[in-house]
Amino acid sequence: MTPTLHRVTTDELPALKDWLEKYLPESRKIFFTVLETIRGRWQGTVFYTLGWPDILAVGEGLIGLEDSPCALYFRDPRTTSIYSPSLDHAETLLLYPGFLDWKQPIIFQAVTRKLRPVLQKLSTQMGGNQTIYPNIMVEATEDDMPERPVPEGFELRPLDPDKHTDVVLTNWPHGRRHTDLFIKELLRRFPSIGLFNKEDGECVGAEIRYESGSLGMLFVKEKFRGKGFGKLISSTLSQSFFREGDSSVGWVIESNESSVRMHTGCGYKIIKDKFDYFIHHMETQKAYYKRFGYGQHFFNELPKERE
Repeated sequence: MTPTLHRVTTDELPALKDWLEKYLPESRKIFFTVLETIRGRWQGTVFYTLGWPDILAVGEGLIGLEDSPCALYFRDPRTTSIYSPSLDHAETLLLYPGFLDWKQPIIFQAVTRKLRPVLQKLSTQMGGNQTIYPNIMVEATEDDMPERPVPEGFELRPLDPDKHTDVVLTNWPHGRRHTDLFIKELLRRFPSIGLFNKEDGECVGAEIRYESGSLGMLFVKEKFRGKGFGKLISSTLSQSFFREGDSSVGWVIESNESSVRMHTGCGYKIIKDKFDYFIHHMETQKAYYKRFGYGQHFFNELPKERE
């Protein structure tokens, strides 16, 4: 009998969490989004499983416009994540009628590298192109990361969604259309940390928490780099995970050696499992970036076109 697509109800979320927990750290992204939904800190994400109660695969469904203030970030373009311990079951879910529209761009967030072959296969079969950002996962426990002292003349405090959304967006090079809505909602719902100059109130660096149980969007303004401020900010925000009995996790672009060094120097350990941010798009990479309002950073990394 062919397994069916099942929309997980609120009452069924604990059972889904328990299933995902068996496959950590590969399932971390969806596991923590489910966990934060159960805790009541995140809303809007819907989860579909292949089979129920015998789960074979799970994916994040399309967020309704009325269900989250940042729904457009996940809808335009379609942004999701999937997990299955089986390539065959992952493929069945990805092709299930009504789950995804492969004629449109799709971003797959923090998907275990083990599922890359099926994503590449299906994207190619659908006539698409692929842009892949290989990531490593770093993780720290409370014992790995003691709190650091704040330098004289500076102070740490939470970011204000109304005042600091643009500050984070301006200093984070990976934004696209609707990222401001996403940042503002994250700041409303989760802990964040900004490092401020006491003299003039300038935010010289900051980091926020994602619904997927990781830290991200870390920045330190250029003139303040080399002072250990990035480590200070990350180690301080990590305490919010430790207080809840969770580990602190980040996904770092594999080729970003300076970021990897900063995180390992801060106390994070590199996890052997690897992950991908995988983008399926029908147009060229440049046309895709332009269509969805990506920043100049992305265009600068494109191969130079022949004159």
